[in-house]
Amino acid sequence: MTSADTHQAPEGASSAGTAFLKLLGGVALWLFAAFTFTTLPISVMASDGCTTGDTGMICTVAGQNAVFWTPGLASPAAALLGTWGLASRRENGPMAWMTALMMLMATWFVVLSIAR
Repeated sequence: MTSADTHQAPEGASSAGTAFLKLLGGVALWLFAAFTFTTLPISVMASDGCTTGDTGMICTVAGQNAVFWTPGLASPAAALLGTWGLASRRENGPMAWMTALMMLMATWFVVLSIAR
């Protein structure tokens, strides 16, 4: 045994730490996706305050459909993409998790920009 062998961390400690961080990242992603899925459309629709002849984007059929369907489609897709990224052993796995988080943030930006 050389002196270099004694200074290396055990393999089990490194993998346990990585597994814990992946679990934490997955839980955070799924909570953010669930919050986006359930809260975002309701909060925007409840705050529309449209009257007859109002031309705001939220007062149109297209705007209301976008507010409803954007989080409804993006949240499950982001949760699945991020989970795949965390479970994958490929090089681009962490990039998939980051992309999923950016998808959720973009969903918030798009939907809140439609609201007034």
